[in-house]
Amino acid sequence: MHDGKAFAAFLFDMDGTILTSIAVAERIWSDWARQHGIDPVSFLPTIHGVRGVETIARLNLPGIDPALEAERITAAEMVDLSGIEPIPGAAAFLQALPPERWAVVTSAPRALALRRIKAVGLPVPAVLVAAEDVV
Repeated sequence: MHDGKAFAAFLFDMDGTILTSIAVAERIWSDWARQHGIDPVSFLPTIHGVRGVETIARLNLPGIDPALEAERITAAEMVDLSGIEPIPGAAAFLQALPPERWAVVTSAPRALALRRIKAVGLPVPAVLVAAEDVV
């Protein structure tokens, strides 16, 4: 209970809320952007909070398959865990909550989200809504 309010459950975004993977995401997406002649500085603000396939599709690049490119980027992100860190206090806070009372909702693919959560030692949520759960 906080300020007289009771909460039945919590939904947490992953990146920026329970962990930060901005460094690795921006490193990989910057490399991808440069390979396709896109200025990373103006491009990077468009990648956060959106599924990769949608980010790429919005660019409408000729000869580019957004699904295939998103898979390649995800594969690179699965390997590169450098710079991923838990948000201070997140582990203790999540461990203090009943497991059935919190979930993570993210635009990241499920496998990538789980990899990052485990990499920083956070508890794995019982419920995870990921990129492939959204149509």
